[in-house]
Amino acid sequence: MTALAATMLLVAPPRLAGQADSLPVLRIRAPDTLRVTAHRLERAPTAPLATAMSLAGLREPGLPIDVFLSPNDSELARAAPPWISGFADADRNRVVLFPGRTGHSGSQAIETVLHHEVAHVLFSRAARGRPVPRWFNEGLALAAERPVGISPPPRLAWTLVRHGTLSIADLERLFGDGRASDQRAYAVAGALIRDLLRVHGQHSAGRVLALIGQGRGFDDAFAAATGERPMDAVNRFWSDQQLWTRWVPFLTGPVFLWSGITLLALLAIAAHRRRRAAQRRAWDAEERAEAERVALQRLIESDPGASGSSYEVH
Repeated sequence: MTALAATMLLVAPPRLAGQADSLPVLRIRAPDTLRVTAHRLERAPTAPLATAMSLAGLREPGLPIDVFLSPNDSELARAAPPWISGFADADRNRVVLFPGRTGHSGSQAIETVLHHEVAHVLFSRAARGRPVPRWFNEGLALAAERPVGISPPPRLAWTLVRHGTLSIADLERLFGDGRASDQRAYAVAGALIRDLLRVHGQHSAGRVLALIGQGRGFDDAFAAATGERPMDAVNRFWSDQQLWTRWVPFLTGPVFLWSGITLLALLAIAAHRRRRAAQRRAWDAEERAEAERVALQRLIESDPGASGSSYEVH
């Protein structure tokens, strides 16, 4: 990793009112070719870091986190699946990002990936390095990226339509099983965690991680922190999604689609008829005006005094 340390920027986000005692210090290391991206990350907003600290239940972030920017032709990039934009190595207090695989906005912006991976490091610290299920960890990291109160993403609706519900074991197995499976797993995990935080409060995840850090298993820690078993929470979540399962198949089914196409066709026909009627009225008006002009011209030719001129012939 030392080959990536040509540029190092120390990012120490300021403390904001109502947040943790301090935020993580990020030491951004990058080769000269990624210097611009490194400076961009230096100016990244700190709100998601504060959210991650709150979700983790941490008041102090711990040791600085090294953030390595790795170009596409690096050994690390070649070894990682092509759809991976970054990863966290919590045991070594470091994050690796692949800026060449990210966009400038949306869920794959380099700043978003940074916050996501730093959140993983913070969650690991809250659990004192003990294992946390992947679905819980990834769902929390997604929650750190955006407000919890937003509605389920369209990808979740499609997942429900195409694949139905998932057990915890099935959800856990989806991670690392290819790009499509990863996308499905992230969609479900993110929505599931948002639901858990909505039902049990913003600090419930931090309580779960703290209990894991004390040596309790995940299921036991989850039940103690939330008052329900993980299985019951997941079943409740899927039960709440029944509105999606009822309406999305209809809205995406052939009957609705053909009805929509028919309605659009009727609207187009009506609009076309209105345009033709307006055109006919315009033509009629032009014909009447032309007829009046011709009649007047003939009258003038037969009787010059009928021209309407103010000059009289004496």
